[in-house]
Amino acid sequence: MKKFVTIGIIIAILINSAAAYAETFTIALFDLSGSVLTDSTGSDSKESPFSRNMAELKNEINKLGKNDTIIVIGFGRKSSVTLLKATMPRQSGAGNQNLILTRKAAFKKFEENLASRSKSIDGTRTDVIGSLLRVSRFIEESNLPEGTQRRIIIFSDMVDNETLGMSFKRISKNSKCVTESIEKRNLEYPNLKGVDVIIYSAFSDVKGVSTVDTELAIKNLKAFWIGYFSKCGSAVKLYKTNY
Repeated sequence: MKKFVTIGIIIAILINSAAAYAETFTIALFDLSGSVLTDSTGSDSKESPFSRNMAELKNEINKLGKNDTIIVIGFGRKSSVTLLKATMPRQSGAGNQNLILTRKAAFKKFEENLASRSKSIDGTRTDVIGSLLRVSRFIEESNLPEGTQRRIIIFSDMVDNETLGMSFKRISKNSKCVTESIEKRNLEYPNLKGVDVIIYSAFSDVKGVSTVDTELAIKNLKAFWIGYFSKCGSAVKLYKTNY
């Protein structure tokens, strides 16, 4: 009996160890619509949503482990562009130097591609839903090895005014109206079963919206997206409002 118990413990340890070191496949959606590119004064200062998203993305890249893959997709209205595709080395090297240098090179490449490719994006509106449908197809067609941890990280104000007709004023009153618009249009939920979701919702002061309405909008926006991803079969592991 003790022999079987010992074997069971060893198997459990091996399973937990494999899970702890499971490679991750991350798709990051980086909002390039006009609403996040500047702050309320029209500048591109460190306080702008865009700058905060850049900082959060850099932090996420610096968390990548051995053999992890990240793909960063810039999106706006009915358009998207790949800004980075990078895989971390299998060997981290002495003092993690291989890993550290690869992370730095990845973020630098992202910045270069952002400067050269972002002009192709229609930034007049934000299409989160359309981007998620595209990402779900991409994940399904990627044929990832069993055990790969799949993640989506979104850097956006999360105000989808292209597909859902969102606005801070509208959602501050009632988030149910957005859910009803999905049902009326019979929009399909993307298949994101088993995918972990991280959201960085960055925005600046919204003209014509009071502090009370802003806070209500933040609360309703967060509740809506957590519910939405639940219907997609995924879980929101982190929802951080950068405001």
